[in-house]
Amino acid sequence: MPSSLPAEVQRAVDRLDREAFRDRLVDRMFCEAHDLRDVSLVPLVIGRPEHARYEAVARRVCAAALGAFTDRRHPERFPGDAFQRLIQSLPVRQRRIAGNARFDFLPTPAGPRLVELNFVGVGTTARPHQTGAALLDCLPELQTGYHTLAPTAAFGRQLAALGCETLALLTKDNDREYGTPWLDRLLIQRQVRPAEVVIVPRRDWGGFATDGTALTFHGRRIDAVYPRELTWRSSIEEGIDHCRYFLESGALCLDHWGLILVEDKDLRFLLEQDPTLADVLPRTWSLGEEPAELPLESIVLKRRHDHGGEGVVVGPAELPSSDRESWLVQERVRMERLPLRSMLGFEGVVAHDVATHVSFTYDLESRELESFELSGYLARYAPAGDVVNISQGGGVIPVLVEGATA
Repeated sequence: MPSSLPAEVQRAVDRLDREAFRDRLVDRMFCEAHDLRDVSLVPLVIGRPEHARYEAVARRVCAAALGAFTDRRHPERFPGDAFQRLIQSLPVRQRRIAGNARFDFLPTPAGPRLVELNFVGVGTTARPHQTGAALLDCLPELQTGYHTLAPTAAFGRQLAALGCETLALLTKDNDREYGTPWLDRLLIQRQVRPAEVVIVPRRDWGGFATDGTALTFHGRRIDAVYPRELTWRSSIEEGIDHCRYFLESGALCLDHWGLILVEDKDLRFLLEQDPTLADVLPRTWSLGEEPAELPLESIVLKRRHDHGGEGVVVGPAELPSSDRESWLVQERVRMERLPLRSMLGFEGVVAHDVATHVSFTYDLESRELESFELSGYLARYAPAGDVVNISQGGGVIPVLVEGATA
C-alpha cells in the first residue's frame, strides 16, 4: 500500500494554513487549542482499492469473531478462565447482537495485518475522526474527490434501523475531569441525532428502573444502553451486578458485555471460524511454542490481558522466565513508515497503524451478519519505535477516503 500522496493532495497540503487548521480542529472538537493532541498536517489517503480491501477483510474478521462469540458463550464448548466464566454467566436475551467495533491493522505491502480487536466501548469515537473533516474544511479543493468517514454517522443509522430513539451512554463518575473522553461523549451525543443520547455517569445509575421488560431513567424510557464504563476487566468484575441489571432490563445493549469473550490477543481463535484469515494474522504462539531459531528481534511479546498499548514488548532482549502462561509470542510485523509534519511541530518519518471502525448487527440463531458497515478509519503515528498508541506519544493522522460522498 503506497504511502505517497496523490499529486493533487500533495499540492493542497503544501498550501495548508497551520493556524487555520488548528482553529477548525478547535471548532470541530469543542475544545481549546491547548487541549489538542498532536495531529499530522499530512493526511493518509485510502484509495478505492485499499478501501475495498479493508472493508472485505474487516467484514471477514467481524463475522469470524461473532461466530466465535456464539460458541464461547457456552462453558461446555469453551471452558475459559475465571474471568471468561464470569462473562459466560451474563444473560443474552437478545437474538441479535448489535454494536460497533474497532479492528487495529498494520498496513504492509502484502495487505493489512490484524494485531488487535476490540468490541466493547471503543467502536464509536468522534474526536479523532474530526481531524479529516477539519482538513477538508481547510482544503475545499479536495472535497470533490475525497471524503471522511465518521463512526458516529453509522451509529446513528444503526440506532434508527433498530428503532432506538433514546440511548443511555454509561460513563465513569469522573468523565468530566478528562477533556478528551468527555468531549468525545458530547460529540457522540450531537452526531447520532435524531436519536437522543442521555449521558449517565455511574453515580447516577440509581435513577434507572426496570420491570424486566422496559428500562427507564427518572421515568424516561430508554431504548438501549451503550457502555463507556464497565469496559475493562477490573471494572466489569467490580460492576458485574450492574452488567447483569442492564442486560436483564429489557433495553437493548449495544456492545453486549459478553463480547469481551472475543477481545482476545491470541487471534488464532479466528482461524477456527475462517481459515482463510491466515493471510491476515501474524503468526502467533504461546510462550515456549515458538520456533527455537526465531530471532528475538523478529518477535513481539504480548501479555494476554493487557490493553491500550500496555504489555507489548517489540524485539525483547530476553523472554520471560516467570508467569510464562500470561505471555504470547507474535511475529513482528514491519510497520510501514511515512513522512509527516505535525501541528505541534514534529517532523520526521514515522510508523503508523490503520484501525477500522465497523458497525454490525449479527443474528445469533442463523450465525450471519445481518448488517455490516466499515464506518471509519483511525490512523495513529509513533515518532519512535513500533508501538503505535496515542497515550504513549505520537498523534492522529487525518484519513481521507478517495471518492466524493454519495
